Amino acid sequence: MHIAMNTPDEAALEISFPKALLFSAVCMAAFTVATLSLGMPLHDPLFVGFFTVMVVGMTFVFAACFCFMLRCKISQDGLRPAVPTFYQQLFRWEDIAVVRGFATPFYVLRSSAFGPFCILPRRFFLKRPESLKTLLEKYAPADNIVRKIVAA
Repeated sequence: MHIAMNTPDEAALEISFPKALLFSAVCMAAFTVATLSLGMPLHDPLFVGFFTVMVVGMTFVFAACFCFMLRCKISQDGLRPAVPTFYQQLFRWEDIAVVRGFATPFYVLRSSAFGPFCILPRRFFLKRPESLKTLLEKYAPADNIVRKIVAA
């Protein structure tokens, strides 16, 4: 069965792989510094080889996973994932009560304190940064908390 990427009444946010790779590289560099500051044995060639291959390879893997995880579709009804990830439902505009995202690379939208959540990428990670604001202005109601906080 073939599923169309976009229907006329919804649009997908596309994540930029180079930007996700930059974010992943910064996080991996911080992980490397933290690991080496713990006093790992740098004189062991097996450890150094494994650590080098792991850091370089996993940087690309994490960037690809980040691109996969953050893709979402915006429609008149609300937000939903573009690919099946960890949230499978439609988050209706009227049900979203909390938008969190201070100093994080994405916004976390919640309908209640312990309910399901939705991840919305920040402008930095998008292939076209202006698309988030444009799509929210087009699809989200004018009085919605997401539109007020994210598109402001």
